[in-house]
Amino acid sequence: MQDLRDKAVLITGAASGIGRATALEFAREGADPLILNDINAEGLEATAALLRDLDREAVGLPADVSDFGAVREMVETALDRVGRIDVLVYVAGTAVAAPLELLDISDWRKVLGVNLFGMLHTVNLVYPHMLERGSGHIANVASLAGLMVFHQYNAPYNVSKYGAVGFSEELMMEASVHGIGVTCVCPGGVKTPIYDTAVFRGFNEGAREELKKLLLASGEEPEDTARALVKAVKQNRFLVVTTPVAKGAYFLKRHLSFVWYPFMRMVARLVAKHFGRYRTQER
Repeated sequence: MQDLRDKAVLITGAASGIGRATALEFAREGADPLILNDINAEGLEATAALLRDLDREAVGLPADVSDFGAVREMVETALDRVGRIDVLVYVAGTAVAAPLELLDISDWRKVLGVNLFGMLHTVNLVYPHMLERGSGHIANVASLAGLMVFHQYNAPYNVSKYGAVGFSEELMMEASVHGIGVTCVCPGGVKTPIYDTAVFRGFNEGAREELKKLLLASGEEPEDTARALVKAVKQNRFLVVTTPVAKGAYFLKRHLSFVWYPFMRMVARLVAKHFGRYRTQER
């Protein structure tokens, strides 16, 4: 995959944020056509228009990735129209922020449905196609939250991202035998719409703005994440952690765990105290 010219790339979550930036980055590297998926049809068309401005063929296929039937129809349509998928990039994601005791089982199903099962659905349908062709690359966007819990009140997201990292590693080991590359990107904070669209339970809107301010103080632009992802695909790198803060935190957790966990318990108490001002009992 060192040369991405004329590679057919399928990208989920392509209506905004990392997904849109990744589509544009692949296009600049010569990939064509770009197959775009998202539940947001309007945003998907806006991304497609940007790609067409770069003289790339863009195919928009709206679908809910948590629905296996919808993903199957989307992938079949993509293969019918384009004939192949050389690269799959799974970006779609969502979040529900709440204390554990206020989470409904529907919250867990919603977040895991998109972040983890959506990934499983899409890979399940694209991977056999790559096996038949004997080539391809799959890039899954997880998160630093898939390597470590950086703050509480984000349990469904954290669990889904840990699952995404574990699945990606299993996929990498199996796929490598067949000449198929796998990349797992774990960004730190990224300036995307997820902070505006995430559901908050047990907190008023002040918590959303406070969390955005704290997490994005050291965050990167989606374009930075996209460049790191595309570079990793070209180099067939598996694990990519982005942003200096994320890299530093991951290093400390791996090499100084005896310090890390007491430190994070202290952080948890500080976070609970700080966000206590925004707590409500509304679900």
